[in-house]
Amino acid sequence: MLAITYTGIADTFYFRCTDDQYTLYVRSEGEHFGKVIDLQGIVFTGSSTQSHVNFNMLDINGKTITLNDINGDTQVIQLSTQGKILRSEFGWADFPVRFELGGQVALKLTLNILERNTPYLSHPDEV
Repeated sequence: MLAITYTGIADTFYFRCTDDQYTLYVRSEGEHFGKVIDLQGIVFTGSSTQSHVNFNMLDINGKTITLNDINGDTQVIQLSTQGKILRSEFGWADFPVRFELGGQVALKLTLNILERNTPYLSHPDEV
């Protein structure tokens, strides 16, 4: 997803688990709130479609894990989909950092769990 401006504030996502894979919903206030993270080509974006990409959560050793495997509220993770690990792509000048499957650097995310087993915002088919 590309941000128009960098605020320095971490985004909030809702991880919905189905069959040990996760759909990520944007929970940060703003233009992308309620949208699902989707894959367009090799670049990730916020989407309002019902068809979307699902992610596997990996520990730093590349082992697939679920939120139930995380004992505390903080964990460094990687995300993968379609057999590839999420990576970042850096550009120069006014081109923002973006996340994609074919990027330059493996992306490690620090997951800070704010709540567990939270209800849907409205209904199970939200987007």
